[in-house]
Amino acid sequence: MQESARGFVKRSSDIEEMPMEGGAGIRWLITHRDGADNYSMRLINIKKDKSTPYHSHDYEHEIFVVDGSLDVTIGEKKSQAPKDSFIFIPPNAFHGMTATVDTRLICVVPVKAARKILGD
Repeated sequence: MQESARGFVKRSSDIEEMPMEGGAGIRWLITHRDGADNYSMRLINIKKDKSTPYHSHDYEHEIFVVDGSLDVTIGEKKSQAPKDSFIFIPPNAFHGMTATVDTRLICVVPVKAARKILGD
């Protein structure tokens, strides 16, 4: 266990929401800046008919739909993901999501994703 990392409890509303391409908003809840060595946790809010960017990269995602519903594209496959669904996006798969109603989801990615986007 890492000696310098300290546990904590925070509220998502205390974290600034950043805009994403497509109209979604993202809050980086836990990252390397908090002492996380392996994973980053993000809260993503997507208003009806807005989306996350459609893109690909070299790391996987694990996603849980907290509330709402999404149309999800992973590679050539299109699926619906209602509340309480979970989604796995493998590395290098083209992917993106569009909300069919206002939607909240938790997305877990490797720390390297946070370092790339947020810097050290």
